[in-house]
This record gives sequence, C-alpha cells and structure tokens, in this order.
Amino acid sequence: MTLEALQRAFCAYLVDPDQARETLFAPAVSALARRGLPVYHHAFRATLVECLRDTFEKTYAWLGDAQFDNAARAHVTAHPSASWTLAGYGGDFEQTLAALYPDDPEVAELAWLDRALRTAFDGPDGACLDPVTLDGTDWDTAGFHLVPTLVFRRIVSNAPAIWSALAAEMPPPEPALLETRAVLSVWRHDLMPRFCTITDAEQRALELASVGEPFAGICAAVFPDAEDAAAVGAMLGRWIGDGIVSRIASSARSE
Repeated sequence: MTLEALQRAFCAYLVDPDQARETLFAPAVSALARRGLPVYHHAFRATLVECLRDTFEKTYAWLGDAQFDNAARAHVTAHPSASWTLAGYGGDFEQTLAALYPDDPEVAELAWLDRALRTAFDGPDGACLDPVTLDGTDWDTAGFHLVPTLVFRRIVSNAPAIWSALAAEMPPPEPALLETRAVLSVWRHDLMPRFCTITDAEQRALELASVGEPFAGICAAVFPDAEDAAAVGAMLGRWIGDGIVSRIASSARSE
C-alpha cells in the first residue's frame, strides 16, 4: 500500500461513524498501533462536533444537546474538514440542517445567522463614515461604498427573533412562518457584528448601491413613486447610522 493510499484510507476511517473502514488499511498498521485507532477516530469527530457547537452557538441552544450533536455528527461524516484550520469549518452546515429539518426552516436560518455573524466578526475592516462629511452632498450623483462584511439571506421564519431571545437568555418565541417574505442582512459596524430584517426592495437597493449605482438611479429603479420619499429617507438614515455605508462619493461607479 502506498503512503497516499494509506493516508486516504485512514481519513476515510476517521469520518466513518462505524469505524468499519479500518479494514482498508489494517494490514499496513501494526497490531500495537491499531489499539490506538479508536482514540484518533473519536478525537477527530469530537473535535469537529465541538467546533460546530462553538460556531453555531444559538442553533445549538435551540436544538439541544442530542439533536444538535446528531446533526453535527451527520455533517462530519458527509463533510469532513478539508482545511488545515478549523476557522472555516461548517460553512455548509446550514444545508445539512435544511435537509434534516425540512419542516422547520428556522433551524437552517438560525445556523446561517450564527455563521454570518461569526464571519462578519472575522471579516475585513471597513471605514466608518462620519456624518459631518455629508454636508453639501449632491444626492443625485452620490454613490455608496458599503462595508465589505455585508451579506444577505432570504428568510421565511422568525429565526431573528429566536436568535435575539436566545442571546438575551430569554425564553424564545415559538417558531413561526413570516406573513410576508423578508431578507436578513448581516454586517459589522466597528467591532460589533449586527443583523437586521429588511424588505426585498431594500435588498435590491443595497445590491444596486454595491455595484456603484448612484442614489438617484437607485430611487428611480426601486422607489419610483413620490410617496416613497419618506421611506427612502428613513432607509438612507439607517444605512448611515448603522454603519452599512463606509463612504459616499460623487459616484461610486465612476471611481
């Protein structure tokens, strides 16, 4: 057996929940060494499960020990770590939970929020916009530079309310489907990851802003009616106050 074949067989053994794949490389391992194989098998899987517990803290609190660990072990079997560091592990745990809990969408949405907040915390820095610099801004041509940690996900449940209650160590609400579609946004302002539920229209406005569409073009494309003016003003104020905009220039598209 070549070294590569031995390594691949050993990796397959580590992720196999039944340890049955030991037979693939047992002849190449001494009897004394084989006695320690179960230790490696348990430690490898337990480390990845603990990693998922840490990253998906609120999802773990929501599901409880048994259900979360069962899901985590299933994920470890199907998606073993492929990196030299555990920092990126679990990026696809949301999909595992969606498959395991198809009738409970809040589970996968909680996992996405847990992961997005952790990623935002570790993400690249963005400049902080000083509102004083906005004096004299030509809003017709103004373009936005958004913070680099901003991400979105469409949601159908009250997962944000559940997450907030768990974070505050309060009894979480019962899971429920939203009456209207919504989008969950996550970003980091200064050193604090944040999230907010927004509308489809606001997501579209942020997407246009991210590719350099000037403010006037965003308003024309997303908020064409005159009665939308108050909502647009409130939205812009929230972007600036919440630290979503890092800089405003005459036109982000032209820079």
